[in-house]
Amino acid sequence: MTRAVEAQRRGVLGAGAAVRLVGTAIFLGISTALWLSGGDDWSTYPPVLAAYLLVAGALYGLRRRHVARWLGVVQAPVDVGLVYWLQHVALPRSPFPAGVAGFSLGLFALVVALSGLTLRRSVVYGTALLAWVAQAALMRQANVGWGAVAIALVALVMVAAVSHYGTGRLRQLAVALSRAEVERALEARRFQEVEEARRTIERMLGDAQAHNDQLQTLQRDKEQLTQFLVHDLRSPLSALTMTLSWMEQEVPGGNGVLAESVRTGLAVTARLDRMISDLLDVPRLEQGRLEPRKLPFTAAILLEEVRRSLDGVARARRLTLDVAAPPELEVLGDSELLVRVVENLASNALRYAPTGGRVRLEAGTDARCHWLAVRNDGPPIPPETRTRIFDKYMQGEAEKDSRRGYGLGLYFSRLAAEAHGGQLSVEDTPGWSTSFVVRLPD
Repeated sequence: MTRAVEAQRRGVLGAGAAVRLVGTAIFLGISTALWLSGGDDWSTYPPVLAAYLLVAGALYGLRRRHVARWLGVVQAPVDVGLVYWLQHVALPRSPFPAGVAGFSLGLFALVVALSGLTLRRSVVYGTALLAWVAQAALMRQANVGWGAVAIALVALVMVAAVSHYGTGRLRQLAVALSRAEVERALEARRFQEVEEARRTIERMLGDAQAHNDQLQTLQRDKEQLTQFLVHDLRSPLSALTMTLSWMEQEVPGGNGVLAESVRTGLAVTARLDRMISDLLDVPRLEQGRLEPRKLPFTAAILLEEVRRSLDGVARARRLTLDVAAPPELEVLGDSELLVRVVENLASNALRYAPTGGRVRLEAGTDARCHWLAVRNDGPPIPPETRTRIFDKYMQGEAEKDSRRGYGLGLYFSRLAAEAHGGQLSVEDTPGWSTSFVVRLPD
């Protein structure tokens, strides 16, 4: 705002310098012509006006410099002194001294008006007072009465008031225009910043979207490759299963050890087949394309099937793997899917149970639902990881250290339980450090 006012002040001071320059040149030309035409009483004007013309030219040349604001203040008393000196010298030579004194009032009024261009009230009224003193001296020199002197004072004060009011309004207009320009510039700058921020955000969102699309493409390629590989594993696994089935038929019934080994092999191949199915079914469960075939089944039979498939692993680690379920308890659900769920939970429990420890497969019912549980006496799961443990690719410390597994077993189990309308969680059970419980609706 200050810079805008100063710019306006320099502009009006330049206009004042131009008025002085042009006015002096005109007065010089007129006075010179009158002098040359025989008017001896005009002889004092041309030399002084010629010198002042140089001063006015210098002031006009400096109008855009910073010093011009101070030259404008000094110029007002110089103008008053110039007018007084010219009229004081010309007055004795004129045949009409009172007329010269009256003419001086117009010149002093012009000086006061020009002083208003400084936009300073003190300069305007100070110039008016100084001009009145000079005018009073000239009027008294021409023997003009004090009444006319008083009227001259009133006239000069009125000129000063009008000049100050006009320039004040000019200053207010400059301030208003400057404020509007500043607000417009600020608004334009804010709009530009907002627009730049919007473009930056859009660019970042675009980059993030492109990166996300790339990651999704890589994830789909990875899952597709995994499905191809897992699907191809079924061919040799089917051949192995057929071979073991043939051996089971051909082994003599009296050879109990060999027959038991064959049955164990068949249980292991069945378990491998279910693991392959887990890998293939995870995308279908994620997309909601795998609908469980819900039929009633006996919980004890399902848990016993899981126990037989993992019995060899339990005996190898000297673990006790048993089943506790009411023989008559029937549960509504997809038995093939839930076998894989319980088997995943039991495999996880066998992995964490200490050597010589216990793992139990249980089933039961309460007022709200039926449930299947896998419990073990291994290290308890910290409360802060109980919700994250069912996330995709989430692995426990044992899997990370041994580099076994890919963190899909518990994730698949949770998806399968939720597909039944139930839930899978870790619950606190007296006598067991860890209990995974699948709750299924009635």
